[in-house]
Amino acid sequence: MPPNILLIATDQWRGDAVGYRNESDVITPNLNELASRSSVFNRCISNSPLCVPARAAIMTGQLPRENGVWINAWGADVDSPSHVRSMRDAGYFTAVVGKTHLWRTGPGPKPGLHAKSMDHMLDAWGFKERVEVNDPIGTGSQGCAYTDYATEHGFVDAHRKYINEWLDELRSGNPTPWAQPPAPAPKFKDIDSFIGHTAIEWLHTYDKSQPFYLQVQFTGPHDPYDGPEDFRALYQDREINIGTTVMVENPSPILSARLDTRSTIVRATREQRRQWRINYYANITLIDHWIGELLETLRKSGFADNTWILFTSDHGEMLGDLGLMGKTVYFDPSVYIPLLIHAPEADPQETDQLVQQVDLANTLLDIGEVDVFHDSLGRSLKSIVVGNVVEDTRDAVVSELFGESTVITERYKLTVRTETHEPTLFIDQQETPDESRNLVDDPDYVEVHQELIDEYLEPLDARIDHDRMLHYRDYVKRTGRLN
Repeated sequence: MPPNILLIATDQWRGDAVGYRNESDVITPNLNELASRSSVFNRCISNSPLCVPARAAIMTGQLPRENGVWINAWGADVDSPSHVRSMRDAGYFTAVVGKTHLWRTGPGPKPGLHAKSMDHMLDAWGFKERVEVNDPIGTGSQGCAYTDYATEHGFVDAHRKYINEWLDELRSGNPTPWAQPPAPAPKFKDIDSFIGHTAIEWLHTYDKSQPFYLQVQFTGPHDPYDGPEDFRALYQDREINIGTTVMVENPSPILSARLDTRSTIVRATREQRRQWRINYYANITLIDHWIGELLETLRKSGFADNTWILFTSDHGEMLGDLGLMGKTVYFDPSVYIPLLIHAPEADPQETDQLVQQVDLANTLLDIGEVDVFHDSLGRSLKSIVVGNVVEDTRDAVVSELFGESTVITERYKLTVRTETHEPTLFIDQQETPDESRNLVDDPDYVEVHQELIDEYLEPLDARIDHDRMLHYRDYVKRTGRLN
């Protein structure tokens, strides 16, 4: 029988925020233990540094240019390929607990909507059992399994007040993430704890009649930066690296506008940046606690010896680096994500091969002994995990968002307008490891730009869905918004 598969996914967890990296300040004992038994991919890149496009890439094995998901405001088309549906049709019992975010759940949709109204869509994507949780910000005005739980336990009003106060602060243009208090939920009744204990209950009650593919999708450490006080306390006496304090030279117009609208982030003091990281890291350590509980449940339930475990995220978080907050940029903290793959009886290893999210769809299909997506740019990583195969390495990956495409190699990052290849950002990480210099106008790199375009982007032009691209361009003109 094919193995069980557990995919543990998070939201906005940057790739360096893991305790198994020697230079990290983060406390993740359970991930560290899992890493010691896994293949650790040190250079995994998000194919889109934004929630819905990134999750669509994982689901479909397609880049935004192919599936048309350029922004959060547009959900993925359920007629697209779905590795979950393929696995269900091949005999897997498929289930999800947590935040799928294959469409926007907040703050865009109408207040009062409940996630159950979209349950038919998750069924169409291929999930047989579903416990859907909204984006944290979406829970301020919409319903889902977690707001039902908060209502049952009498703190939904406090939760919504907390979320909406953070949303108001974001809209003000003066966010202060370092001042974010912990979530008002009772201990271990916060949204990520709800996901953790619901997934554990699912594993305890699963009847073992079919191999399972279970996705456990935590909402953290996405903002609000609500790590519980008990977990914050673990960091208060520790030395915390506050990251890159320099600013980007020659920012693009889009980046300049973003810096102008987040002046509090640009001006943050060292102590404010330190506390911001503590708030963020505390949420990570909370999720790590539940990862430990999931691993223990696999052992106690007898699943551990026949279960592959994958851990990853959709994209990263800038945390004040280069004066930026959140994601949607192509700097490492935003696009570099963690990836662990554990296979029973496989030897642990680390690899610096460039890999990307579209690889996960075919990897999961390959693990499940299901036909892979042959037209996908994604490559299965299974042979690396089980056989330490290193041939056929990739020289570059692509990340896309808002009608732009970025080719990423070991040394360079070049961002261009997708249809015209007009450059807007160029980073030479050998010259500026902190990514603080945009060298797009430097004449010494013109030939490098063209080489990157010719070798890695032009061959992908045939994959652009021009109708959806035109629809996006019209949306930007009509609304004045990128997202």
